Amino acid sequence: MLKEEVLVESQASDYQTERNKPMPNRIHGVIQTDLATLLKNEYGDRFQISSEVTLDTTPSTTPDILIYPKKKLNWKTVEAREKEMPVTTIEILSPSQYIEDLAEKAIDIYFPAGVQSAWMIVPPLKTVSILTPDDKQLVFSQGILTDPVTGIQLSVEKIFECMA
Repeated sequence: MLKEEVLVESQASDYQTERNKPMPNRIHGVIQTDLATLLKNEYGDRFQISSEVTLDTTPSTTPDILIYPKKKLNWKTVEAREKEMPVTTIEILSPSQYIEDLAEKAIDIYFPAGVQSAWMIVPPLKTVSILTPDDKQLVFSQGILTDPVTGIQLSVEKIFECMA
């Protein structure tokens, strides 16, 4: 193994250990930034859009994007691990991850903690699945996706605009 490969593998392991999830690639990063921007521009008056917040769950988790009801934050009272659960979590599938991992995280960790909807973004298939605690699963591959919990509506094509 080349020295550079060992360094990259070590960095990936550190990232995965620290955040309890696989290291993302560029597509993941662009989709995350674009989606957070879309949500902020369209729904920033109703919701607070955040990224990479570590939740105080067991095990601790760090969703790619989180949607909270809009409110002012006080830097004196916000802790490193967020105790308040978001209304919605959004996870973007990384290249070394399985879709089952994201579904299990929603069902076993997020929903019991109080999250009301969980989006799973699957870049290779250009699909978005929305899960809810009552076992609803909505899958969108084109047109307008609608989250039944928040009422958020977005163009699926816009989410994957960065991809050929």
